[in-house]
Amino acid sequence: MAPFWLAQLPHHRELVMVRDYFGYRVSMRGWAHALPFAAESGGPAGFALHLAVAYTLTYDQQGERDAAVDALLVLAARGQLNTGLLGRQLAEMLRGKRIEANRVTASLRTAADTGAYATVWSLLEALLPHLLRDPVVRSAGALLALGVDCASHCAAKGEIPEVTAAAGRTGSSQVVKNARLLREVLG
Repeated sequence: MAPFWLAQLPHHRELVMVRDYFGYRVSMRGWAHALPFAAESGGPAGFALHLAVAYTLTYDQQGERDAAVDALLVLAARGQLNTGLLGRQLAEMLRGKRIEANRVTASLRTAADTGAYATVWSLLEALLPHLLRDPVVRSAGALLALGVDCASHCAAKGEIPEVTAAAGRTGSSQVVKNARLLREVLG
């Protein structure tokens, strides 16, 4: 039903997201495939659309996660992706253990593999500080590794205080190792 509503209300994608994605249809599978159409529609790309992308990046079916990656890339190409908002939404869900981090990492890796290293880096730049605050989110190590890859590809520079703090810890955990690598890349 979502593509129908997106066609009927092409400049009101936020309304469609709130009405259908977060309404009673959220439990129905297949909605994720309409997400790229929502990204291509007109109107503001606000909280609801970004939250739909955040949730869909973690779905269990690869095809649904790919649809979320497509939507993310469309929003980025149009200059409508709010990486700060999406990063905060993902951080809240990861901290609350409402989503699986390995799926977020895999989805963001898929986006980066298309060549969108700068886009994924800007999202990770917003996400990582929230994950590295005490207590450190268990899955932060894999996202830091992705951050190292993306930051090196797009020549990102600048300090992230939470990464520097994590890199200064003792130990040899994946978080500490990857934080040190990322600190060097951003150096």
